[in-house]
Amino acid sequence: MSGIPFPYICLVLRITNFMKKLIVLATALLLSTYAQAQTFGVKGGVNFANLTGNDADSFDGLTSYHVGALMEFYILDRISLQPELLYSAQGAKIDGEEYKLNYVTLPVVAEFDIDGSLSIHAGPQFSLLASDSSDRLAEEAKNYDFGIAAGLEYEITGGLFLQGRYVWGQRQIFDNADVKNSVIQLSLGLYF
Repeated sequence: MSGIPFPYICLVLRITNFMKKLIVLATALLLSTYAQAQTFGVKGGVNFANLTGNDADSFDGLTSYHVGALMEFYILDRISLQPELLYSAQGAKIDGEEYKLNYVTLPVVAEFDIDGSLSIHAGPQFSLLASDSSDRLAEEAKNYDFGIAAGLEYEITGGLFLQGRYVWGQRQIFDNADVKNSVIQLSLGLYF
């Protein structure tokens, strides 16, 4: 810590506190608007995660999971806004050992209905680090992350849906290395 300037530490603490407040506010917003939501649902599935970037040559993919809840608000006939609150286990393998980054994520995607059962979606994803297996690497991961999420959803029948999504990390997760999150998510969910 002696090599890091004090103003930088203050900035990082302010940003971290802001991200925590944003997640709490988003959770409160999701819960308070539940009665106004046109659709509520749950989903879970598999993550194919990895760490990518110029300094990520020694990482291999990690298979993990995600689980959470979502709401859907229709803006127009075929366009809706879908905020989600998920727990997502991400990371990579290093020399055969798992390095896990567990996040509470808040994707907020706009969804365009193509034909009544198939839709595309895209939007930002904000993530707060819940825990990591920091004993695997010398450097600690940052407390929050930001990414772009995009994918497809297919409603099978009676609210049951399949979803495929790619989350492209936009922020370096370590201070001194060009390493970002990269996650492919396959989900099974149910709208109520």
